[in-house]
Amino acid sequence: MKIPKAFLFLGICGLILISGCNNNVDVFTPTLSDGLIENTPAIVNGSTSFTYALKANNYDGNYNNTLILNSKYLEASLAIGNYSLGRVIIDIYNEDNINIFHGNYIEGVALTQIISTETFAKRIELTLTKVTASVSLAVKVK
Repeated sequence: MKIPKAFLFLGICGLILISGCNNNVDVFTPTLSDGLIENTPAIVNGSTSFTYALKANNYDGNYNNTLILNSKYLEASLAIGNYSLGRVIIDIYNEDNINIFHGNYIEGVALTQIISTETFAKRIELTLTKVTASVSLAVKVK
């Protein structure tokens, strides 16, 4: 059985091209262990949890949005680490526009607080002024 010369030529060219490729190139996306991109908040707003994470370097920013948490009982966990500068203000309001959580931080902190309200939590406001720190806030349905 004879192999046509055209197929033999294409096969040899294909082997040369494949063997010439460098398979040692590392292309990857950052993982959690690599950390966050500086001064770019990572925000997830879902029906069972809200999370905000930021690796800040002299960061000024505001976040004001509706919460879609479906519970009157929440657990808020906050961690501000590697703190060196700035102010972090967090406010959570219920359906009646009553403030059910207020935090005003000018230093590193780690805390967890249970929040109970007559109506659903509906709005969150975060204000960061000249912050250099790692900020992590998680509010979840309890």
